[in-house]
Amino acid sequence: MALEDILRNIKAKATQEAKRIKEEADKEGEEIIKRAREEANKVKKSILHQLGSQAKDEKRKLVIRTRSDERKKLLILKRKLMDEAFREAERKLSSLEKAEYLSLIKRSLLSNVDSGEEEIIVSPRDEEWMEGNFIKSLRKSLKEAGTTEEVRLSPKLGAQERGFILKKKEMEINCTFSNLFLSLRDELEVEVARRLL
Repeated sequence: MALEDILRNIKAKATQEAKRIKEEADKEGEEIIKRAREEANKVKKSILHQLGSQAKDEKRKLVIRTRSDERKKLLILKRKLMDEAFREAERKLSSLEKAEYLSLIKRSLLSNVDSGEEEIIVSPRDEEWMEGNFIKSLRKSLKEAGTTEEVRLSPKLGAQERGFILKKKEMEINCTFSNLFLSLRDELEVEVARRLL
């Protein structure tokens, strides 16, 4: 065999070997790309799932925060409305006509006086209204109820205060309008807060 034939034979074998190596490399490259794509898809799905979960959590937190803020605003509004309602009720109660006001005070006194020796602490304005016929009528009603009629008025409350404080031997019963509205406000604020939860 001539040298040229040997060279052609070597060249043909080298070409076949190069072709085979190239085909194997292409096949292996396709496998690597396929596996890389599959892995990329898995990573992509995982990231999308995580982002979806985070988005749901953020949305839930935002909804909760928004609802909480709205409840707070509603509570502030209800408190403001309650304040206005209490001011108006106290204003109306404090501006009752003399006869109506004294009738209310008398009923309250009759339900709270038990010995007839209590001191009725009132404002100077109420003392003016109560002296005379009112106190006589009160003492008469107390006597008919079986108590002594020694109750006495004492103008020790502030000029703007309405209602009375009934001072007994060892205790005081605060029936002033400001105290009444304060206790009502406490009860109603608890109720409003409970309803907003």
